[in-house]
Amino acid sequence: MNFTKTSKMILLLVTTLFLLTACNGEPKSSTEETLKIGLLRIDDSIPFYVAQEEGLFEKYHVQVELVEFKSGKDQSLALESGELDGLMTDMAVQGLIKKSGTEIKTVAMALGAKAEEGRFLVVSAPESGILTPEDLLGKTVAASNNTMMDYLLEQFERIYQLPAENINQANIPDLMLRTTMLLEGKDIDAAILPDPLAAYAVMEGANVVIDDTQLAENLSQSVVAVTDQAINDKTTAVENMLKAYFEAMTLINEQPENYRELCLNVANVPQELAQTYPTPTYSPKTIPSEEEVARIVDWLVSRQLIEKNYTYTEMVDDRFVQ
Repeated sequence: MNFTKTSKMILLLVTTLFLLTACNGEPKSSTEETLKIGLLRIDDSIPFYVAQEEGLFEKYHVQVELVEFKSGKDQSLALESGELDGLMTDMAVQGLIKKSGTEIKTVAMALGAKAEEGRFLVVSAPESGILTPEDLLGKTVAASNNTMMDYLLEQFERIYQLPAENINQANIPDLMLRTTMLLEGKDIDAAILPDPLAAYAVMEGANVVIDDTQLAENLSQSVVAVTDQAINDKTTAVENMLKAYFEAMTLINEQPENYRELCLNVANVPQELAQTYPTPTYSPKTIPSEEEVARIVDWLVSRQLIEKNYTYTEMVDDRFVQ
């Protein structure tokens, strides 16, 4: 066998081994794994849409499919049935999902690292005369049972020393219906609402009774939660998705005007409110504190919504914010 022929055979062998190694010998890259993330069209979800528009998922070599839902209930059911890898939610919902048998952990904060992020208001009907927390006694306040807003109302009662038995809570899960009923002064006297509906109600004449961004305690947080299965099987993909997500947060914070139209569209801000509604700000690479988690878990147990107190590490995986 001459030298040239031998060289060609060696080159062919090396090339073949390289191709076999590239195809079979190494673990999948995150670009071959798709993460499906459930979202509601609210302020909390905006960084995911910015990451998509700016090509940040591609930058960090991860495929992310954003799956929209009209209700948190449908979103939770989709995750529990295995259709999603993660979702934008709150820790009360996360606790209920865990109870159902789907292991899931918070991997990042969405809104609420600071008190001014993710505002909730208790507002009263325009002609109700309800202007202070004490005015809520003997009145009907609309919320949705066993949700973050239900939790917040109980915390407000504690902070303002309002006897819960003296406030009638009406269960109206549909936020648009709740807002309409409030503005019409129909069957309810007050309601707890998140932005942008809270801002819209105030613009239409509702009175601000409680603003959770003005309290000494930071009570409300929304989170990105991912199933344990996705964390374990698609670790690199989850890590890269969050890198894109955090970079999108920074872009919004630094260039809010560049993303204003997208923010208004994602959050379904009413046209009448568009000129004055602020672009949200975010806190990248944050997770809830042990105190914040414990407070939610304790409430879930007190309401008999879950059977045991989940520990911090059962609720939060902090590896992706290090």
